[in-house]
Amino acid sequence: MRVLLVATNQTNRFMDRMVVRPVPIGLAYLAASVDESRHEMRVLDLMFSEDGAADVEATVREFQPEVVGLSLRNLDNQSYFNPVSNLPAVKETIDRISSAGSATTVCGGPAFSILPAPCLEYVGADFGVVGDAGQAFSQLLDKLDTGSDYKAIPGLVHREGGKTVISEGSFSSNYQSKPRLDLLDMKKYDGSGFGVGVITKLAQAYYPTEGKSSQSDSDQWRIKDVAEVVSEVKDIQAEFGIRKFFFISSGFNVPMDHAKELCQAIIDASIGIRWNSGIHPVDFDGETADLMKRAGCSLALLNEGSATAEDLTSRLNQLRDTSATCKSVDLPHTMNIAFGLPGETEDTVNEKLDFLRETQPAFVTLRIGNRLLPYTTLSRRARDEGMIENDDELLHPTFYVDPAVRGWLPERMQKEAAAHPRWNIT
Repeated sequence: MRVLLVATNQTNRFMDRMVVRPVPIGLAYLAASVDESRHEMRVLDLMFSEDGAADVEATVREFQPEVVGLSLRNLDNQSYFNPVSNLPAVKETIDRISSAGSATTVCGGPAFSILPAPCLEYVGADFGVVGDAGQAFSQLLDKLDTGSDYKAIPGLVHREGGKTVISEGSFSSNYQSKPRLDLLDMKKYDGSGFGVGVITKLAQAYYPTEGKSSQSDSDQWRIKDVAEVVSEVKDIQAEFGIRKFFFISSGFNVPMDHAKELCQAIIDASIGIRWNSGIHPVDFDGETADLMKRAGCSLALLNEGSATAEDLTSRLNQLRDTSATCKSVDLPHTMNIAFGLPGETEDTVNEKLDFLRETQPAFVTLRIGNRLLPYTTLSRRARDEGMIENDDELLHPTFYVDPAVRGWLPERMQKEAAAHPRWNIT
C-alpha cells in the first residue's frame, strides 16, 4: 500500500516570544514501524509549511496514497490570552485529502489520545489510534491491505453501528527502533529552539477515562539504556551535523541514578554536545547538577506544576533550593509558574512574584490558569462550578482560573511581564 504520514504540528512558539520548532519525534518513530517491504511510504512535515492543507492536498494528488496517517502533537497553543485550537486546521486538511483522493485517514498522537472519540468525530478521520501508535498503526495497515477484521487492534478508534468505539487496551512502546529522522529536513530543525529531541525515558503513560484522574504514572518508567541514548546522539551528530539536543525525559533527574549514569556516559564519550531538559524540583543535588553541567547541559527547565495553591510555601522552597543548586554550578534555568489555580489569593500571587524576583531565573513563564484536561480533579471542579457541562468540551482550549482572582489576575500578570524583559506570559 502507498502510505503518507503527515506531521500536522505548526505551533512554533514557546513563551510567546521564543521561536521553538520541535522535531516531530513521534511521527519519526511511527515511520520506523512501517514495513517498507510491504508498503511504499512518504513523510510530509508541515512545520515549515506556509499552507499546510494545500501542501497535503498537492502531495495526495501526486502520490495517491491509500492510507494517510496524521500525527496530532497539541490540541491547541495553550495560551490563555490568545487561545488557538489546532483542530480546525486538521479538519480542513482531512477534507482536502478526501477531495483529492480516496485515502483512508488515521489520526494519532498525544493530542488525539486525550479525547480520542470526540477528536475523531470533529476532524472527520476514518480511524484513530490511542497511545503509542506504532504497533497499532502497523497492524491496521496490514489488516486494511488484506481486507481482514481490524476491530480487535488495541487502542483502535473506529465507527461501528453508527457510533464511535475504542477497542480495549493500547500499546506501550519501549522505543527499540530508532526514529526515522532521515525522512525529515533536519537542517531546518538545527538551531530551531531547544534542540533535537532524544527520548531518554518516559513515564508509563495512560490516557484519561472517567475512572482515571491522571495521564501518567511516574512510578513506572520506560527507561532507555544509557548506551542506546549515547549511540543515538552520536548517530544524529554523524548524519546531520547536529550538536544541540533536548532530552525528553518526563523529568531528567528522576530517577536520579539514571540521570547521573547518562551524564557520566556523555562525559566519557567526549561527544561535545549542548542539551536542555526539564527537571523536577525534588531529588536534585549538587552532584547531579555538576554532572549535568559537565555533560553539556546549557538550560534546565523547572516547573511549579501543582493543581492547587495549597502548600505553596513548601513547593516554592523546593524550587528555591533547586534554583540555588543550579546556580552553584552556573547552570542556567527557567521557571514556569502557574497563577490562578484553586485557592489562589492576592497573597499567594504576591508570594510567587516575590519568589521570582528573588531567584532571578534566566527566563520566566507566567502561566495564567490551568488548561483543563478531561476526567481530572480540576475538570470535575469546573463542572461543579458550571464552567463546562461535560468533559468533551475540553477538546477545545478551556482554562480554569479561580473565581477569587479571575477579575484582576490577567491584567496584573500583563503588567508584571511588561516590567521584566525576561518574563513571558501565556
